[in-house]
Amino acid sequence: MRLSAPLGASGAEGNKKIMSFKSLWFVTILGPIALCAGAPARASLIADGITYTLLETTLSPTEDQFTLEITGINGPSDTEGSRYGVNSLAFTQPMPGSVVTGSMAGFTFMTGGLSAMGCDGTGNFYCFKANTKPTAPALAANSDLTITFDLTVAQAGELANYDPDFKIQWVGGSPGKYDLVSQTLTPTVIPLPAALPLLLSGLAGLGFMSRRKAA
Repeated sequence: MRLSAPLGASGAEGNKKIMSFKSLWFVTILGPIALCAGAPARASLIADGITYTLLETTLSPTEDQFTLEITGINGPSDTEGSRYGVNSLAFTQPMPGSVVTGSMAGFTFMTGGLSAMGCDGTGNFYCFKANTKPTAPALAANSDLTITFDLTVAQAGELANYDPDFKIQWVGGSPGKYDLVSQTLTPTVIPLPAALPLLLSGLAGLGFMSRRKAA
């Protein structure tokens, strides 16, 4: 019969260090996750069977990043269907204030609104027009699109409490059929970058502690 040797002082001290390291690991990882989990519920707009969700993150006092999530494209609830893609989209200017410039991959920024023919340069809007007009075939059933764009305003705080009207120009297999939506799309502010540096610094600290322990 094998007898276990009693745990010496050095062994007990080693176990304490391991337990302390594990506790620190849980706090470092779960802390930022808990902060992110406290983010507000997302507000969405449903139009013609398509769901639009707009997310907003502050990059600087005069610049915000927006992410437009579009779901249910060409799905069972889509009342228009046969969509190839988005050719243009527009939002109203902040009040008070104005968007100085905007950037979106694959699109050109311009001031003015949106009609059935695309960005038209009129009204208190800004507009993004696709550099290449979408063509057939239609997007797969229940497709999703995620469109990210940055906006820069003239004065700090002009995008605070931003609540824009939204227009979108779809192109597809049924020309002239697609609604421009023309409804308010309230952004959901996502403070994720506030927690992300904490997570990254925590992981870096754990790596440093691991190297010290190994040494």
